[in-house]
Amino acid sequence: MDLSVDCRRCLPRGPLFLLGAMLVAAAPPGCAGGSTAVAPDSPPVPLAAAEYYPLQPGWKWSYDIEKDGQHILAFYAVVSRSGDTAIVQAGDEQLSYAVTPLGIARKEGGVIGDFLIKDPLSPGATWSLAQGKAQVVSLGQPATVLAGTFKNCIVVEETRSEPTRIVRTTFAPGTGPISVEASVQDGGRFVTTMRASLRGMTRPGQDPLAM
Repeated sequence: MDLSVDCRRCLPRGPLFLLGAMLVAAAPPGCAGGSTAVAPDSPPVPLAAAEYYPLQPGWKWSYDIEKDGQHILAFYAVVSRSGDTAIVQAGDEQLSYAVTPLGIARKEGGVIGDFLIKDPLSPGATWSLAQGKAQVVSLGQPATVLAGTFKNCIVVEETRSEPTRIVRTTFAPGTGPISVEASVQDGGRFVTTMRASLRGMTRPGQDPLAM
């Protein structure tokens, strides 16, 4: 799930980092959607950024999104993987990601763009983005969302300008993004424009009904 902010509209992009999936009214076949999903036992803090966002075909995620006073259920699914390129279906939109030795990056027109999460991982680590930078603001801490409690999470904060806005994403190892919060500067304060929380997930080869 990628929830970047469009600098012109100050709204999550499709991808988000993406919210084309916000228009989906029903889950696609086999997509996790229940609130009873249980977080797996978490391993020690991974060393590789890619472990925080599994992008193999068969992965599916559902998110509760709060935006403009409305609650929307959104669905994302990895539909293909060829070489270093993974395609995620988000409603009517397909999002491309590059799975590289350095981490997970957005990919458009065959060109690798901004990294969502990048090695080496350590508290305070930063990397450059278009119109801004990303920073690891937390590493190895638990986080609780609708889908359950996940251990050893990492929180990445993306800050961009024109206008000034922040996207804060929490990744869980072996699961992917579990929460996203976007805010934009309004005068001297930041106003939250969107929140997303993982509701359910289906791993490759897993029977969604078993959840």
